[in-house]
Amino acid sequence: GGEVVRFESIKELTVEVTRTPGRTPKIATFNGTKFATSTLLTQRILQIFQAPTWPSLPAHTAHWLSLQRHVSRLPEPNRLLVETFPHDARHHLCIYGFAGRNAQQTLGLLITKRMEEESLSPLGFVATDYATLIWGLDPVTDPAALLDPTKLRQGFTEWLAGNAVMKRTFRASAIIAGLIERSHQGRRKSGRQTTISSDILYDTLRKYDPTHLMLKITQTEALRGLVDFGRIEDMLTNLAPRIDHVALNRPSPLAAPMFLEMGRVPIKGQGRDRLVEDAALKLMQDAGLA
Repeated sequence: GGEVVRFESIKELTVEVTRTPGRTPKIATFNGTKFATSTLLTQRILQIFQAPTWPSLPAHTAHWLSLQRHVSRLPEPNRLLVETFPHDARHHLCIYGFAGRNAQQTLGLLITKRMEEESLSPLGFVATDYATLIWGLDPVTDPAALLDPTKLRQGFTEWLAGNAVMKRTFRASAIIAGLIERSHQGRRKSGRQTTISSDILYDTLRKYDPTHLMLKITQTEALRGLVDFGRIEDMLTNLAPRIDHVALNRPSPLAAPMFLEMGRVPIKGQGRDRLVEDAALKLMQDAGLA
């Protein structure tokens, strides 16, 4: 099935195309994605880690876990393992939350925001189902301070309030409440009217009536499934007093695969500015101008 078409023109919100025979159509397919690990599976994994040996696992996997136990330590149930180490002229922080990729990625956003506030110059992060790896220009000596649940909740609320996720969620809630009209395909004067009106309405409520019911509904809906913050908050609230910080002089076996993970998120902040300043200074020195 499927047809090959050729673009002709755009009229308002309508794209006009014509059939183009003679070429084989290609159908878009969905090959799956990364789903968050369930809490039950997470607990089983952590329990397996506590075994003295792993004869039922492949030899290379058992050796990998043994190396982790020898070099650092293995994550434990009801505890939070945090590793810090230098690598490739950067300082790294690895948080083994086992909260699922969505939650670990959100944790990366929140921790890097906290690092910016503490002038630790983060440069980026990457998340998997089991951990978040953050790299920056300055070492993290007190991970527990960065993982304070109260400050993370405050930072999360501030970040989410001005985020496109929040505005998109507000628009959906506003349509259900009848505050704005739903967009329909067809001819109309402007394609920006609904989007602009919902954004203006959201910004106006935030500024003049921050406790409005619509904003509370929007925040609840955004927290419910878009970013898995609930998992992060539960994890940090329960495990904050039981953080195991291991300072290493090189990446651990569990952290090593994180360097090969796709989906790195760059942080454009103090760290990036410092790199630019250092590069400019070095160039001036090499040119004899400084």
